[in-house]
Amino acid sequence: MAFGTQAQEQVQETKYAIKLDSTLHNKWLPTGVRFGLDIAGPIYNLFEPTISNYEGMADIDFGKFFGVIEMGRGAYKSTDSPTSYTSSGFFYRIGADVNLTAKDAKLNSLFFGLRYATSSFNETLSGELTNAGWGVNPISDEQSKSSVNWVEMNIGMRVRVWKSFFMGYAVRFKLLKHSAFNEGNFETYFIPGYGVAENTSNWGFNYYVQYRIEWKKKPIRWKEN
Repeated sequence: MAFGTQAQEQVQETKYAIKLDSTLHNKWLPTGVRFGLDIAGPIYNLFEPTISNYEGMADIDFGKFFGVIEMGRGAYKSTDSPTSYTSSGFFYRIGADVNLTAKDAKLNSLFFGLRYATSSFNETLSGELTNAGWGVNPISDEQSKSSVNWVEMNIGMRVRVWKSFFMGYAVRFKLLKHSAFNEGNFETYFIPGYGVAENTSNWGFNYYVQYRIEWKKKPIRWKEN
């Protein structure tokens, strides 16, 4: 009898999850928070020094859904002669992911998500402007508190690599929604978190290292082996 009870418990419970059945309630209550840092941005900066991007994220589970917040800092610096342009600021994203593999007892996930994003940044333009008949004129201008909003569609994966550590990627398709960045004295070229401003759509990529803080096992309907 003891052996049968132990075998049943092994079927109903794993290291990270409790099997969801009709006797369990509140399956939508959060069971953990996951924090992550992007390592793709700093690596890209080694090969493209004009662009820097640093960001982190956090998500919390609600059944097979996750509430997500992401934030970071981006910058662009061009020193093309005879002018120099810089853009730097912070960006934020908020949204939700749905886990398309919600029956994995290790809580690995393949997800699709939506984001609403905003970026606030400052820009400078300096150098020399050559006009026919007027010679060379120095230019020095600044635009502060420019702001842009956009929406994103994301797809990606999170895999448990060791205990509470996860690694995974996110591919982003960004659509420019609303902006107030071309109301100044010169045209914006780079939007932190979005990319080249003249593009109505951009692609993005992140690779995260994450740590999950969990306070109870997650109830899921996993597949039997």
